[in-house]
Amino acid sequence: MAHSSDAVIIGSGINSLVSGAMLAQKGWRVTVLERNDLAGGAIATRTDIFPGYTVELLSSWHPLFLGGPAYAELATDLARLGVEYLNTEDPTGVICADGSAVLSTDANRNATMFESLGDLEAWNAVMSDFGGKAELAFGLLGTDFWRPNSSKLGWKAWRHLGRKGLLASGAELLEPAAPWADRTFTSPVTKALLAPWALHNGLGPDDASSAFITKVISAAISMGGMPIPVGGGVKLVDALSTIISEAGGEIVTGVEATHIAVSGGRAHGVRTSSGVTYTAQKAVLASVTPQSLYLNLLDPSDVPTDYSTAASQYRYGRAGMQIHLALSEPPEWTVPGMDKVALVHVLDSMNSLSESVNAANRGFLPRRPTIVVGQPSTIDPSRVPEGAGLLWIQLQEIPREIRGDLAGEIDHLGAWTPEIRDRYADRVIEQLTPHIANISTSLTGKCILGPADLAALNVNLVGGDPYAGDCRVDQYALWRPLRLANGHNTGIKGLWHIGASTHPGPGLGGGSGYLVAKRLR
Repeated sequence: MAHSSDAVIIGSGINSLVSGAMLAQKGWRVTVLERNDLAGGAIATRTDIFPGYTVELLSSWHPLFLGGPAYAELATDLARLGVEYLNTEDPTGVICADGSAVLSTDANRNATMFESLGDLEAWNAVMSDFGGKAELAFGLLGTDFWRPNSSKLGWKAWRHLGRKGLLASGAELLEPAAPWADRTFTSPVTKALLAPWALHNGLGPDDASSAFITKVISAAISMGGMPIPVGGGVKLVDALSTIISEAGGEIVTGVEATHIAVSGGRAHGVRTSSGVTYTAQKAVLASVTPQSLYLNLLDPSDVPTDYSTAASQYRYGRAGMQIHLALSEPPEWTVPGMDKVALVHVLDSMNSLSESVNAANRGFLPRRPTIVVGQPSTIDPSRVPEGAGLLWIQLQEIPREIRGDLAGEIDHLGAWTPEIRDRYADRVIEQLTPHIANISTSLTGKCILGPADLAALNVNLVGGDPYAGDCRVDQYALWRPLRLANGHNTGIKGLWHIGASTHPGPGLGGGSGYLVAKRLR
């Protein structure tokens, strides 16, 4: 049995749905194939984890999407289909050994806060300098480097910065966050407030380009907040799926793509494990890892040798862990004001952040991990029963394979097991107890997802890597996904590579789906 459409898309994550919706708007008939029973990829909204609670198992926050070009393209249809976003004046904060702080969308509040830390002049200088380059910075992350018109960004940068300024900015782009923060700010609280944001792009504070990412995210959050959709990310998934179906397309779930058919050097369809072939008249898009695409889905004879070699050398990064806690009442923070903050980083200092990242990179469980505590119900009260609380906890400094424990408490080597996962989660909750007084007494439900669980939920999260590939500079921008600097072009006509493994990388923004859809329309 064969099915025919204009485009067949493998995977149903944010990039697949964005590209499918954009193509559907232009009249393309699109078929999206998803191996799981529900569409959405890393957007996994569940209401069956804790009765009465709406839980985002993986991705939760949408600032990259709302601030990006994909949303601008699709906003009218999304609003028509009932997608509504809520935001907050208190997007992020930090609790560290030296104190606490909240980064607000209110410039006056930020001025008061940074002045109390002795870093107001430095913060203003950073924002002023970045503000003058913001268009170039965001343009760099959203540019399709492999199209002729990408040269416009280079000419704009040359005119704006000049030759010497452009060279200096190149060095600035590669600077790690730790030395930048140390030379820019005096307060350890300021450093602890800003530096963890590099983690959300897969980087540590000692990695090249982490200062640039820290500035971009800090500026975006201080200007745009931390928006989330009412009712959960599933509302966005449903709306994008509807745009596709309204144009005659379909989202097919519970089917696994096993082979991309190529003839005459051109991709023309996808076969599933059940033997069904989905024919693509115009294009096949694959939101998968490079190894899955070039080493599994394609016949070796169809893949250029340099592509298969580069794909085999693609590297995955640290693993992640998600902990979801249902509370019978709102969390009682011991630091005033944190009860209103959407996302709080809890860590000892920027030094502990560096230690934990390096430990995880080398296979060790961190002693004092950086804990990301999300509170979605501070923005969207419908996520919890009246009077209740919900904590979305994320850890991004987790080894994929365990070689040891810096705390000397967990004696285990090798792969993660449910027992080790739960013991490490207990360590995290214990470290939060001094900051959230009722975290144990009001606990009514707990859901823990370790590296093995993440990999089982989403095949692209290899080894539990939440970013589908190491994001350090040799696998980023021009060199993502492959060192060939080929971008989304697979070397096979009609076949395009999208997803977190491709430029502009991970994050709930839909960037690669947007870029490829713009090429095809």
